[in-house]
Amino acid sequence: MNKFSYFRNILLNISYLTCMFVLVQISGCYSFTGGSVPEHLKTLYIPSVNDKSGLGNPQYREQLMQMLIDKFRSDGTFNLVERNGDARLSVSISSIKDETLTVNPGEMQKENKITVLCQVEYYDAVKKATIFNKNFTAFNIYSIANAQAERNQSIEKAMEQISDDILLGVVSGW
Repeated sequence: MNKFSYFRNILLNISYLTCMFVLVQISGCYSFTGGSVPEHLKTLYIPSVNDKSGLGNPQYREQLMQMLIDKFRSDGTFNLVERNGDARLSVSISSIKDETLTVNPGEMQKENKITVLCQVEYYDAVKKATIFNKNFTAFNIYSIANAQAERNQSIEKAMEQISDDILLGVVSGW
């Protein structure tokens, strides 16, 4: 009997671990796609991203524009069109702030914080109504050892996060 209990416990533990593994794998399959997109919106027009940050670097607006196009194409909720879509997603980079992190007396500055703020309007062209008009923000911390390259990478990472948030905001309605 004692050996039987031992093997039964091993089998129960294996079953438990297998179930947990399957549940974890399945949970990664859930998607927000299509959750809150009105059924009458099939096409999306994304005009060129505006840069109102004052930095004067067209690379940032071009990168954000390409990130948005790539994300919406791979998501598949909308067909992207070059004009006159059922919906329009207008994005402006409002600001890009580069701030020094707190430095204690006697210490050298080692890191900065980049914060990117974007204003986004999601417009229903069929019903002629704004679905949302929101600000999206993200930040990243970078080392000033290689300041220019690190700064550009930090801006790109922040814009990547914002483009993810914009996609989720559009397809899930939050």
